[in-house]
Amino acid sequence: MLNITEERKDTLKYGCILGAVLFIVNVIYIGIQRDKSFAEAIMPYFALLFLGYTAAGILFFAIYTTREPKEDSFWKYCLKGAAGVYTLMNFVPLFLLAGVLLADRTPVRMIFLLDAIVIGGFLVWDYVMVWKMSRKLNKKSMKTRVLRVDLDGPPKTVDEFAAQIADYCGKNHRTLEFISRGKTMEIMMDGEYYTVEIDQSYSQFGPLYGMKFIQRK
Repeated sequence: MLNITEERKDTLKYGCILGAVLFIVNVIYIGIQRDKSFAEAIMPYFALLFLGYTAAGILFFAIYTTREPKEDSFWKYCLKGAAGVYTLMNFVPLFLLAGVLLADRTPVRMIFLLDAIVIGGFLVWDYVMVWKMSRKLNKKSMKTRVLRVDLDGPPKTVDEFAAQIADYCGKNHRTLEFISRGKTMEIMMDGEYYTVEIDQSYSQFGPLYGMKFIQRK
């Protein structure tokens, strides 16, 4: 029996949902657009079209949820933050070129446009949900000083958890002393007492992991 992780299950699930939405939107458009000959020509291939959109949806989410490479590399910095936006903008001329080449094929051009709108809608939706989640977490942490550090995945052992804490403190030039180790770590960081625990939350596209440093007085 295949051992599929939760992240891969989410990728398959949301990829299939996106593929189905793209397929339904385009079937509706094909049904209402004026070029009936185009509709008749493409109808026998609806099954292949559905499978293609499903595969494209899964591929989209597989790329979208890919973790940032740990090693320094070209892709690490091109897919990160503002650099990721600039990288995507470099592909805009390809869409403009496609629009010129498909100037005489209005139905095909509209299908590409509808696909872009649906995918853009998913991205905006995910951004809004993450923004709402961050506001909710920030409101909870107003009374107590809490620092959250994102992780690629949950630590599997206590030693790995401790190593991730040490790695964060080392990169940020903060002093560190372990008081106790376990699922919840007790540490002294820069002379102040903290407990550290693994934090897990969910977005539309899978689980998000992090370390939560909670200052105790």
